[in-house]
Amino acid sequence: MIRKLTDKPIAIATDHRGVALKARLKAWLAANGYGVTDCGADSEGERVNAMDYALRLAAELKAGRSDFAVGICGSGQMMAITANRFPFVRATLLHTLEEAAPAREHGDANVLVLGADVTEPAVAERILATFLSTAALGDRYAERRARLARLDISAL
Repeated sequence: MIRKLTDKPIAIATDHRGVALKARLKAWLAANGYGVTDCGADSEGERVNAMDYALRLAAELKAGRSDFAVGICGSGQMMAITANRFPFVRATLLHTLEEAAPAREHGDANVLVLGADVTEPAVAERILATFLSTAALGDRYAERRARLARLDISAL
């Protein structure tokens, strides 16, 4: 059992390209004591837009039903770009285990994004385990996150 940072369910969503990886990560979450809110998609056969599923994840976070979310699409790019449109989302697209702890420690990322086409399932599980068990650091990193929260288009 890993150290859990939340008792709320983990929201998870994918487009059609990540259905198999989503199923595997849902099983991992359940085996490690996490509740799961499945925000879709459920079929590899019907092409869907990753943006729609990133919006579902953002809605779960905004409503406070989840503290963390996992988004999956082919490359991960569209899921991350869409999710980061919201000021309460700090989505990070990760490819390696080594990226997971700093994403949480330094950026307090609350959405893990994975590319189903470029991430081996076993690696994805290890990234998820590290992501969900690594706390954000304080000091200069907390100051950086506070500054990030204050940014908006008028800062340009």
